[in-house]
Order: sequence, then C-alpha cells, then structure tokens
Amino acid sequence: MSPLRRLVFDRRSLHAVAAGCVALAAGGVVLLRAPSPGVTAPVTAGPAAPSRDRAERAPRRTATGPQLTARVALSQGSIARRAPGHVFAVVDLDADRRADDVRRAPVAMALVVDVSGSMSGDKIEQARRAVLSTLAAMRDDDRIALVTYSDSARVVQPLARAGDVRSYLEGVVPTLEPIAGTNIPAGLAAGAAALGDASDELVRRVVLVSDGRDGSGQSLDAVANGVRLRADRGVTLSSLGVGSDYDDAYMSRVADAGRGNYEFLREGGQLRAFLGRELDAAARTNVDQAAVDLDLPDGWRVARAYGVEPETHGGRVRLPVGAMSAGEHRRVVLDLAVDPGRGPDAASAGALGVSLSWRAVPERRDVRVAVEALPLGLVGDEAAALASREPAVFADAQSVALAARQQDAVEAWRSGRSAEAERIARSNVVALQALQAAAPSPARAAQITRYNADGASFNQMSAGSAEGRAYGLGSNALHRRAMRSGSGY
Repeated sequence: MSPLRRLVFDRRSLHAVAAGCVALAAGGVVLLRAPSPGVTAPVTAGPAAPSRDRAERAPRRTATGPQLTARVALSQGSIARRAPGHVFAVVDLDADRRADDVRRAPVAMALVVDVSGSMSGDKIEQARRAVLSTLAAMRDDDRIALVTYSDSARVVQPLARAGDVRSYLEGVVPTLEPIAGTNIPAGLAAGAAALGDASDELVRRVVLVSDGRDGSGQSLDAVANGVRLRADRGVTLSSLGVGSDYDDAYMSRVADAGRGNYEFLREGGQLRAFLGRELDAAARTNVDQAAVDLDLPDGWRVARAYGVEPETHGGRVRLPVGAMSAGEHRRVVLDLAVDPGRGPDAASAGALGVSLSWRAVPERRDVRVAVEALPLGLVGDEAAALASREPAVFADAQSVALAARQQDAVEAWRSGRSAEAERIARSNVVALQALQAAAPSPARAAQITRYNADGASFNQMSAGSAEGRAYGLGSNALHRRAMRSGSGY
C-alpha cells in the first residue's frame, strides 16, 4: 500500500470510529447518534462525505526546560460550528532520562505501616523485613520516619538522618506487633507531620501500607482533601494495599490525591520490592511539584480528566502532576466540551492557553514555561471537522479513556453483574481494534490482550473467591497506571 493510500485508510478508519458511541444497556451494545465524552465506538460507518471547508491541522506544541520536556496536542484542528462538540487535549510529560548526570537529592521518607490485628502472622513479619531492607538501602544523609497505626497512630521514629538512627531501628523494628483497629487518617496525619520539618531541598514522600479498611469514621473526601493540601506543598503520598481485604477505592483515592503510586500486592513477601522501588523513585526525582495550567476560552469546559485530579478556578484549570523521577513518562488526557458560541462567519472557537511549572530538583530552581496557545477552528459541518483529526493523538486519548471504561467493567463484575462486565470488555476490545487499525502501537496491542483476558476471567472466575478478589484488585491498579502513563499495559 502506498503512503498516500495508507494515510487515507488511517483517516477513514478514525472517522468510522468516531461515527457513534457505545452505551451499554440490558439488551447489549447500542449505537447512539451523538457522541458522549470518553466513550469510543466500533466501526459503524464508511468515510465521511467531502466538505467544502478546508481541514485545519490539529495543533501541537513542545516545550523544554531544565529536567522536563512537555508535548501538548489537540486531537483535531476544528469542530463543526453548528453544535457543541468534544475535542481531546493530550499532555505528555517526560522527565530527563540522564539520571547519572544529575546530583541526587537526599530523600525524606515517612513509612506509615498498618499494625492492626489483620496484619498478624506472615504479613507483619514481611512488613518488618521490608522496613529494615528500606532502611539498609538509604544513604546516611537520607531522612527516615517510621509511623505505625492501629486504632491510633504511634511515631516509632521521628524524622532523622538514616545514618544516625539505623542501629536503633534495627533493634526496634523486629519488636513491632499487631494490635486492634485500623485508623488510616491518624497514620497519614502522623506521617505528614513527621515530614513537616523537612527542608524543601529534600524529596519528601509518605508511603502508606495497609491490608484493611479504614475504621476511623472520617469521610474519604475529607481525608483526600488533607492529602491533596500536603501534596500542594511537595509531599507525595504513595499507597500500598496488601492482601485481598483492603478497600482499593480508598487506597487509590488517597494516592491520586497525593500524586503518588498505588499498588496491590497479593502477599506480604512483595512488600520489600515495592518499598525499594519507592525509595529508588524518590532518590531519582529530578522534577517536583509539576503542574500544567490551562486557560479555557469562553464556551470550553473540562468534561472529564484522566491521569490527574484537575483543579478548576473559573476559566483556568490546573493539572497537578507532582513529582517525577528520571526517565518517567506521564500522560494527562482531557475531554474538552466546546460550545462554539460564535457567529456564522467566525473562523475560530478560541485557543487553549497552556503553561507549565515545576521545580528542577538538581538545580534547585523553580521553572515556569508558557506554551504557544493551541487554536481550534470552526468549520461548516462534521465531515470537515473529522478531516482535521490527528489519528495518533485521537487514538492515544481514546485508549486512556477506555482504561477508565475497563475499570467500570471490573467494578460491574465485582458487584455480581458478570454479563454487563463482559459486554463492556467486549465493546472496549472492538473499539481498541478499530483504533489500532488506524494508528498502530505496541501499547494498544497489549491493552487489547489484557482486556480479552479480563473478559475471559469475568466468565470463568468468581469475583467473591480469594482468587477473584485478588484479580479485581490487581486489575484496577493496572488500569490506573495505564491512565497515568498512557502505556501501563
């Protein structure tokens, strides 16, 4: 196939993907006339009819600064002027990979460890070993704090130089024993307080370990808001769920608010490796407090965001990404609803303003970079708007949206709605296959393989079994990573 014919095929495939959307009903897959945000469709129509309007090229921008490169793109260059529409904005951030060339910043890490009764036996033994292994891997100038919690929190070790307290903790940690209660907010507050005196020159991270459900009675919204405020001040929170009985909605929500990692571990023996990765990521941090600020034109709004918790203030939207380690890639996808709101002769729906800010850790420097605005044209009909679509950007955005949709499938299965879960997974696979035909990528191929595996598991495995609970927890952690990185499969 010639390059020209291949390009035509790719664009036609994407037009067909966008021709409708999938909604799940009791009777199966239903094709709707109007697209809804964040949902992709299987191929439903042939190529659009020619239009007299000239297709605008989908805009993209690149910005580079100390330790960070950012790429921002819209999924299409124009929308139809007659009615409101949707366009994706995709922001890709890459921290500099040259980790060996940058000066390593000392780490201040607070380990917040569940010692409730359910941690008895092998779990508490593995937790002790993991804490000692992390301590051994820390440099003398790193800082460590150790907090345990059950019905209340106990500060076993206030923040101190690892070299000064290593011997003491090596004696104390083996004596940790489980007791009743699980008060996660108390542990989080104590861990954050332990880092309160840490210098801004340190990379600050709280790591939460739990195998159960919070029994404090505090609302998750209130807990997440406190974590978010601390993240705004540069304290990253990662959470780790051990076993199959913890509340993954709780643990993933606080990790999202804390702009850190969330992981499921089937057994305590995996804890040591996770804490090792957290320490390594903190030690290799070369970008901190990263954020993307968007100025939305009149008539634009964020319908949904993937990969971050957006903060909206009028027409300005902040996308707080947080800390990034050397070589790390992050992707943020926004589904933007656009009401043209212009006269019949208007040529533009406005332009998306973008700026970025972060702290370059090795240079100890605060950076702010303004990006040239990304314009969105207005055309007379949908055919011309579809002709302005950039296949790869659109496919990448929809793949991330489908990761969120796959989480819906997992939740349906875990709630006993297996038939619904299988329908969602099947429709997601069909949509991904259409996107892959138009814009091939290894990440999308892996995503298709994973969703096929999910569908088979929904049919063959009981969600209430120990194996099923573990599968559901692991799947949700995997889909979250995919939404954050764009290539988590």
